[in-house]
Amino acid sequence: MKGLKGKIAIVTGAAKGLGKAMALRLAQEGTIVVAADVDHEALDAAVGELVGAGYSAEGYTIDLTKVSQIDTMIEYIARKHGRIDFLVNNAGIQIRKWATEFPEEDYDLLMDINLKSYYFASRAAARYMKQQGGGAIVCTSSANSERFTTKRTPYCISKAAVNGLAAALGNEWGRFNIRVNAVAPGYVYTDMVKQGIAEGIIDEKAGMSVVPLKRYLLPEEIAAAVCFLLSDEASGITGQTLFVDGGWNKNGLPEAKDLE
Repeated sequence: MKGLKGKIAIVTGAAKGLGKAMALRLAQEGTIVVAADVDHEALDAAVGELVGAGYSAEGYTIDLTKVSQIDTMIEYIARKHGRIDFLVNNAGIQIRKWATEFPEEDYDLLMDINLKSYYFASRAAARYMKQQGGGAIVCTSSANSERFTTKRTPYCISKAAVNGLAAALGNEWGRFNIRVNAVAPGYVYTDMVKQGIAEGIIDEKAGMSVVPLKRYLLPEEIAAAVCFLLSDEASGITGQTLFVDGGWNKNGLPEAKDLE
């Protein structure tokens, strides 16, 4: 894709799952990737794979619930590389409990990672992007930002807020040539989804009944959408949420079993 080669990109939550796939696709496009994650061992392994394959990548261990650590990371990377071209706010967690039983500390943790870190990382990066004449930010949302499911209330709230964050920052920072968008995945076969299936919270038949494509998406498909929104090919797009969910957010009702 145009405009990715040689650029500096930070990807949070890059040790596993969607973040790892995003880091790989960006590296394949010639981007210099800074993979950030709290899981030091998994991060080292992920970065080792990228470097071993001949790509430009480095790791940065960070606790994204600490704003001071976010600011330090952004400053360090900007000073080391001389610029920050792209930020992918991807780190996220899922805690599945009934809203009536959801502990305050779990709520705070989920919001700190899924939403607060996105805001503070974006504003820290934007300060450098403004000075250098522009940049692009993509945030990982979810189809749960529009299609709400039980035992995920704080998660759904956080992802709906991510859509609003992308819209608000895209509006505010467009004048500085900083584009901000979100990607909203649906059912992607990641460890998070596998855990939900194992716990009996995700019903595979019910899930596929509302997904027009009738299949799980691959992490690589989400990564491709992220790269597109960061690239020059999306130069006129900002403040938007791109749903990569197999059509789930456009389906009104589950299909009957015998519907052809």
